[in-house]
Amino acid sequence: MKKIKPLLVAMAILFAVETIQAGQDGWNFELGAGVCGENVYPGSDEYYVVPVPNLKVSYTRGVLDYSLSVLEGASVTYTSPGSGFLVSFNVNAGSTRNSETYSILGIDVDHSDKTRKRLEGTPNLKTSATVETMLAYPTPVGLFGLSAAYHPTSVKYKNSGQSKETVHGFIYSALYTIGGPVTDHMALSGLVGFEFMDKNYADAWYGVDQPTEMLPGFKANAGWRSGMISVEVNYRLSKRIELIAVGGSTILLGDAQESPFTVEKNQHALSVQTVYRF
Repeated sequence: MKKIKPLLVAMAILFAVETIQAGQDGWNFELGAGVCGENVYPGSDEYYVVPVPNLKVSYTRGVLDYSLSVLEGASVTYTSPGSGFLVSFNVNAGSTRNSETYSILGIDVDHSDKTRKRLEGTPNLKTSATVETMLAYPTPVGLFGLSAAYHPTSVKYKNSGQSKETVHGFIYSALYTIGGPVTDHMALSGLVGFEFMDKNYADAWYGVDQPTEMLPGFKANAGWRSGMISVEVNYRLSKRIELIAVGGSTILLGDAQESPFTVEKNQHALSVQTVYRF
């Protein structure tokens, strides 16, 4: 779900803004399940499809909205009652890249022989949690936002025993989100965004410090990481039940695209789930 999380978080922020502006203080709950699919690691040409749960609890009081979600993480959103300007703070699960396995909701799954061969001898990377702050302004034509996400990443070499201290990397994003009803039962939302990575993040995730049989040495620098576009369709089956489909495509840019780790620069993700709100 990592590639469509920006849209999920942006849509959650829009929902929080609507709830705050409507003065709907109190608790809200979501319970559901579905399936999602995406690349086994950023830059891979292999995909997985798995069932996923959806559980979210949120509470709104005045200008603040608090939420805790399996897919979106934990967040706090403040909305200015006058201008609608908002600030959001989010903590979510981070990414991993392991030479032997990939992780799905905390469960390790073996790589294919092809991917295992490609990653053989490379360090294992793990970002336990990502911390992101977003500033955004809702307008009649959509939401414009800027964000900074902190990715503390541990880098460990399995074979040599060599390890680095945690790498403190950042990704900065600019996004535009728009959404609204299409019919009485269906709403459509979309997101366009760009990501910029700093030197630490680029070096950890896309650099090759120790060449292997499959990967030549490569120095990754700060620069554009990706451009992304996502679409979300909400179809109301009843007063409390919705069918939600989210699709996203990302194109890796700059050194993220040129990195030997990258097999396919075009990355795709899809999620379909049914949600019960109460």
